[in-house]
Amino acid sequence: MLTSFVHPYSKQSLKTDSGGNLFCEEAKQRDVYRCYGGCYDFLSASPNVGAARAAYDEHYAHDDAEVLTLSAVTRPWFDAVVPWRKTMLQNLGSFTGRRVLLLGNGESYKEFYFLHLGAQVVFTDLSLVAVRRAKAVFQASELWLRHRDDIEFHAVDAMHLPFPDQSFDVIYGSKFVGFLENVPEFFSEVARCLKPGGICRFADDASSPAWERVRQSLVHPIKARFSKASRDSLASVRSASKFGFEQESLVPLLEQYGFSRLVFIREYFFLRIGQLCLGKLLRWNAAGMRYARPACLALKWLDDMFAENPWIRRNQLALTWGFDR
Repeated sequence: MLTSFVHPYSKQSLKTDSGGNLFCEEAKQRDVYRCYGGCYDFLSASPNVGAARAAYDEHYAHDDAEVLTLSAVTRPWFDAVVPWRKTMLQNLGSFTGRRVLLLGNGESYKEFYFLHLGAQVVFTDLSLVAVRRAKAVFQASELWLRHRDDIEFHAVDAMHLPFPDQSFDVIYGSKFVGFLENVPEFFSEVARCLKPGGICRFADDASSPAWERVRQSLVHPIKARFSKASRDSLASVRSASKFGFEQESLVPLLEQYGFSRLVFIREYFFLRIGQLCLGKLLRWNAAGMRYARPACLALKWLDDMFAENPWIRRNQLALTWGFDR
């Protein structure tokens, strides 16, 4: 797969120099985007993301060995205690022959499954450390020999995408849009980069008055009482994000950016709240969350029992959303 690139701001085509780097010359200014082991870094001309990028680079700078198999990237999409992932997968439709842009993907590798389903993938994150590590993990996996020509890895600022108009059939992000400072500006770029008939889909949480009350009255006090002060530099980056999306606030983006349809699917109240509370308490420790599976399955049963209750439906948190071009 060979992707062409444009300047993230001016959208002028980029050229390649003798060292394999990309560059653009305008008004006696030369912007260079360096290549690191096949990963381009498009952040050199983005002056407003320095602190956030440093925080994400620090967060992802660890040497944990990870060997992926096809089974390992398939299983998460059908996990009974994260059922909204299957909703997302079904909503994305067929991947055969489609070009997919992953935004803010960090160290989420379950999206490598899209390759198995026939997609060509561009894996991106704000952090160059994250994308280089993702590439190393992919190269060490059993997916590499079969799909090495179907994927690229680049450090990208989602607010200023370095891709030509109408480059992708699908643009995807998980737990990502809520951390952007200017959502309408972001969707201007999304609409520009989507092909006619393309889609964008995002996994987030919906706005829920009931969850907000639980957060304020229960989760925050528990976290303050039992959690050690976090040394994670992402805390300051993420603390400013607002929780939950409302359908009404997204409708204006339809006409503004030429989308044809808004998708807004919310699911699960008890299960999602249980996971968020347990995750905060256990600091999302993988072993601890595995031990919590029976409790999560019981909460899922509660959700299934009361799925048609109007109050529950208004407060369901797990959200699959996006637009059709």
